[in-house]
Amino acid sequence: MADEEVDYALKQHQLYLDERKQLVDAARESSRTFDKAVLTFGAAVFGASIAFLKDIAPHPAPDTLTWLGAAWLFFSLGLLSILLSFLFSHRACLFEIDCATKEVIISGQPQKKNPWSTITTWCNFLCIVLLFLGLLCWSRFAFDNLRRGESPMSKTSNPNPTEERGYMPPSPRVRPPQAPPPNSPPPKK
Repeated sequence: MADEEVDYALKQHQLYLDERKQLVDAARESSRTFDKAVLTFGAAVFGASIAFLKDIAPHPAPDTLTWLGAAWLFFSLGLLSILLSFLFSHRACLFEIDCATKEVIISGQPQKKNPWSTITTWCNFLCIVLLFLGLLCWSRFAFDNLRRGESPMSKTSNPNPTEERGYMPPSPRVRPPQAPPPNSPPPKK
């Protein structure tokens, strides 16, 4: 009976290890996907804000530039935060490897708290908050400028009649009047 209990305990332990390995792999893939998605989103909204400024609101209202500056600041800090989380995540893994090595060598050593893991988690949450704030600021900038009718796409007529549009061929050359030959009579009036 004791052998059966040992076999059952070993099978349960092996099932636990297999399930744990699958969960660790799933967590790793989830983290990788999250990091890629946030980095892509942050870069895309940053790029979209620049394209909006260039194509839709090339002359933004001066009072809205604060919103644009705040948006770009939040986008930049959000992207920096996610990049730092990559670095801190690497440090957290190295810390866990070191702890596991010491546990194998010195059995019974108390488990240390991983500070790099905590910092990584904070960076991930901070990144989401910063990108969201950047998106709110940029939305305010965009809506304020669109409300003012600054969009060149909404213009139906040329507001500046002297403004030239498209290709204008050069004017025909006008020849200056030629002087009469030296022996010719003066023109009659």
